[in-house]
Amino acid sequence: MQALIDELVAKAGLTPEAAAKSVETTIGFVKSKLPPFLADKVEDLLNGKFDLGSLLGGFGGGGSADESPLDKLSGMFGGKTEEGKA
Repeated sequence: MQALIDELVAKAGLTPEAAAKSVETTIGFVKSKLPPFLADKVEDLLNGKFDLGSLLGGFGGGGSADESPLDKLSGMFGGKTEEGKA
């Protein structure tokens, strides 16, 4: 997130304080528009801690530990069901 603040200072001519407040406000806005399982990942994404597995793990809830996020998505769109039948 500090990299974004530094970019705003350098390219938009904001003070470090104004840039930090802008980033904080923007993050709050973006988080308010996302479902909860995505909203809590916004700051991680901006801090370079993007984990696609945990991000997609929010789809479908439940499921077994060996079920991949793609398996969950497949079930949502008429693919494999929990009984393993199409």
